Amino acid sequence: MGCFLREDAIDEFESIFERASIPVLDVQEVRLERIAVVLKGHPLDGSILRLASELKQRFSASISAHGVDTDKGRAALDAARESGFEASPTAFRSTAELVGQISVGCAQLVLIPEPGDLPESLVDKNDLVRGSAPPILLVRKPIDDAATVFQNVLHSLSGNFRQTQNFAFSFALTAGGGRLFLLHAIDENEVLHVRDALRVSPEMDTSERDGLLEQMMRQGERYLKGVVAASKRSNYEIAYRIAVGNVVETVTAELARGEYGLLVVGQHQAGHSDVSAADYRLMHEVRDVPVLAL
Repeated sequence: MGCFLREDAIDEFESIFERASIPVLDVQEVRLERIAVVLKGHPLDGSILRLASELKQRFSASISAHGVDTDKGRAALDAARESGFEASPTAFRSTAELVGQISVGCAQLVLIPEPGDLPESLVDKNDLVRGSAPPILLVRKPIDDAATVFQNVLHSLSGNFRQTQNFAFSFALTAGGGRLFLLHAIDENEVLHVRDALRVSPEMDTSERDGLLEQMMRQGERYLKGVVAASKRSNYEIAYRIAVGNVVETVTAELARGEYGLLVVGQHQAGHSDVSAADYRLMHEVRDVPVLAL
């Protein structure tokens, strides 16, 4: 009897210790009140407006439309006005003008079509992501049912484990009854570079150097448990996985396996996007699902 009590006490202690070791993370809640849509006079504009309508219904957000200065773009802007959307008084002629219009409107999120059959000069997505304060949601394929985009969200984490503020949009956008999956891919080649650099230090023995990857895995596990605990909403499933391997290959494999509706990449620092090399590739190469660049 005493043995069982002791085992129960040990289990309880381990459970308490595990909970105590989880970091307390404060993820600021985002309520979307102002959303900007970019219209190019392309069939994908319809998908953008469907997404905007879905978010307007969910968050009671105001929608502002911005049209490119072409005949089709101006016609799309006029149609948006006739449909009751707020619209910029003038079409934009450059990415810098678009960034300025978005800034004036204090948008919290920007939806933009990125078809492959229009000149890149219409909007430079790199300059738009770097120059705009709000995250940019890129749509490259038609979307018929906008609600499905937010039912199964994949948030790709790369870099360090200090991205607490960057979970706010994933938490907000994931629909009730849906699923948010956090995937942290650790590039083993980068870890090996760090390990090799540490080998020049005589103070570090072989076992400590070779345990670097294992330590990063433990740190990631602890951090991601904190992210799960920080989710203030309980009406969707949130899960995570830590993987070792090439970031782009790991994320694209997960996308192919998981039937996701949205991919979230990048970090937001000092009011603007900070996109790593891997996130940059994902932002440009992923076409089957919309990509949200933070």
